[in-house]
Amino acid sequence: MKHLVYILPYLNQGGTEKQALSLVTEFQHRHLITVLAPTGKGLPPFLEQQLTYHEFTAWERNFFKGLRELVAGIKAAQKRQPIDLIHVHGAHELMMPVRLLFPNLPIVFTVHGYHGSSSEVSYRLACLFANWWATRVITVCQAEFDILVKFGMNPAKLQLIYNGVMTPTIDPIQVAALANQFQLDPSTQTIIGTVARLSEAKGLTYLLQAFARVAQAKPNLRLVIAGVGDLEQQLKQQSQDLGIADRTIFAGYVNNISQLIELFDFFVLPSLQEACSLACAEAMSQQKAVIGTTIGGIVEQVADGETGFLIPPKDVDSLTEKLQYLIDRPELVDKLAHNGRQRYEEYFALDRMLIHTENLYAQLLN
Repeated sequence: MKHLVYILPYLNQGGTEKQALSLVTEFQHRHLITVLAPTGKGLPPFLEQQLTYHEFTAWERNFFKGLRELVAGIKAAQKRQPIDLIHVHGAHELMMPVRLLFPNLPIVFTVHGYHGSSSEVSYRLACLFANWWATRVITVCQAEFDILVKFGMNPAKLQLIYNGVMTPTIDPIQVAALANQFQLDPSTQTIIGTVARLSEAKGLTYLLQAFARVAQAKPNLRLVIAGVGDLEQQLKQQSQDLGIADRTIFAGYVNNISQLIELFDFFVLPSLQEACSLACAEAMSQQKAVIGTTIGGIVEQVADGETGFLIPPKDVDSLTEKLQYLIDRPELVDKLAHNGRQRYEEYFALDRMLIHTENLYAQLLN
């Protein structure tokens, strides 16, 4: 039994945590697992696994306190049983104390994508630090692979492993409860949905504008936006200003998100920045057609014209056109959805991600 340590920069309820949790859930059955991360709303599902958890203060809150606590957590894990491999997620700087403590220990670093105006700086630092300290670097899509090479990453260290998600088990009772909660009726309404952090990078303002255009003459349309974030009030106000507040549902954080996605006729991902979207993979796993932007890994997930459509980011006209096109062609939606499910099974199924990750671990451990 090997001792695997996972280090995360935060424990919220996003894609980084979901991917790490998938690995932990799989490998805890045959390895000793330790997780080190600041506490957060995403902690409970980790604690449900058979693992040891050490908390450290987020570095952006208090760097010196967080560093001391992280080092103490690593030493405690080593004392429990010698560590065989450490997997750092998302934050390149967290590799530094690991490498100082263990000059020869295998370190795997997963780049989950960087967003915002400082993303280029983050990519360049990630390349610099990973070239120094990481044994191997997992990139979750080819677009991220190419960005990292462009900014100086040693290609020999890179391993492309697409994010994978589990095919959910649909509970009709839960689906009906959510339909009732949000006043949704799939038998009489066309329901367009998305799952995203309510931030500028997700491009939701453009989705609201496009939906307002197609909804003018179609009172049975509904738009469901599931997620939380800094722009919540701004987006709600925008829906009021556009006159679509009565047909736009801000669902907030939904724990059983697959049950809500089941209600959607098709899925929209209007992102301005994206790596390999777990939400997109989840929608495809549930046989939903997807409209996405020509950004990052979305181009690798959505096969244009086969599983959905790709549009330029911020292009309200194109998004409006594709929304209208699918609304008017439910038989095409079904065909695209079927193709999307097949594409999910080929590239984005959870088993595929787990097998490739375990193979990488085996190479390093041997």
